[in-house]
Amino acid sequence: MKDEFVSLRDFFAAIKPFPVVETDGMTREARREVRAKRSAFRRREAEYLAKHPTHPTIDHIVDGRTFLLGLDELYRAAIKPHECGELVACARVVASVLGVAPANVPIEGYYAEHPDLTEYFRLVRALQQVNEAFADRVAKMREYQRLLEVTSSPIYGRAMNVGRILPIGHDSLRQALEDAWPDWSQNRLVDGAYRIAMETGDVSLVGLAALARDPVILAALRESVALYAAPAIGAALEPIHRYIWRVGDVLAERATRFVATFNALFDEDLPEPIADNAEEFFVGGRKASTLVGRCVCIGTSGPPANQYYHWAIFSRDGQLGVEDFWQPERWTTDRYRIESARRDLPPRLRNLL
Repeated sequence: MKDEFVSLRDFFAAIKPFPVVETDGMTREARREVRAKRSAFRRREAEYLAKHPTHPTIDHIVDGRTFLLGLDELYRAAIKPHECGELVACARVVASVLGVAPANVPIEGYYAEHPDLTEYFRLVRALQQVNEAFADRVAKMREYQRLLEVTSSPIYGRAMNVGRILPIGHDSLRQALEDAWPDWSQNRLVDGAYRIAMETGDVSLVGLAALARDPVILAALRESVALYAAPAIGAALEPIHRYIWRVGDVLAERATRFVATFNALFDEDLPEPIADNAEEFFVGGRKASTLVGRCVCIGTSGPPANQYYHWAIFSRDGQLGVEDFWQPERWTTDRYRIESARRDLPPRLRNLL
């Protein structure tokens, strides 16, 4: 085969103009074009490395943990415009017809980031409390049918009818909580959610996280759905970045179904979980810098005590971990981060936060 590059200078001149491309806000066609160019680029790099095996490389391993963090970041970036646009508009119309006011509840997860996200969260929380007897008033409305389609999607778990006009997602963690009550602990819930995900084929975002058997991944992804990686002339050898796919078959197969369902539901273009897209998931995982402090309420003791059971992600000595705790109030990510910062201050300064 004829060498495409006359020299290393030509090779690096060819690869340097292709940096990491931020695809947020791009059209579907533009994202596909970037993805195709990236794949072609990596194939050319592989051909070069096959001929020059001593050339230095930097290997980025995309294992199950990295993949799930990347998928979570890509999901959040893709879902927010829909929630700020069509979905909040649908919720406004349905709530208006039913005479329902936004719920006065703590704003969980990323829904505190933008007023439209906050409004959507509060409206959906309110609609989730409307008795199904009122469903006839909105059943034929396009806006209600769209909300019902989204909240019933398997990407949020099995749709569970609880006598309200909108269902609630029943995922592997939810089932593990029910099975383990009242003996809730991280190890018991992580193991239980993993077993249930394996047995049921759960393809929800939380079900995928359960397959990792990692409390940090489970807490992070659960918080996302709280509402429902020969010398150049005159220079040292420049290493080539390789992205190595090490995602297990079961996780990849379940994630493929999650991605296909999400893309069909929102007319989006999340990348297919395959080796050709390893770089995109690696970059997405590296962008998940806001993991520390994510806090999600995953259960409640119910009346009369009404204690709330939370998982929150912390960092200690550069390692991520999950703290589980009970509180008499529902804590959000913002609340946990404020309380954590206060806890780390000297006693005389804690009241300043």
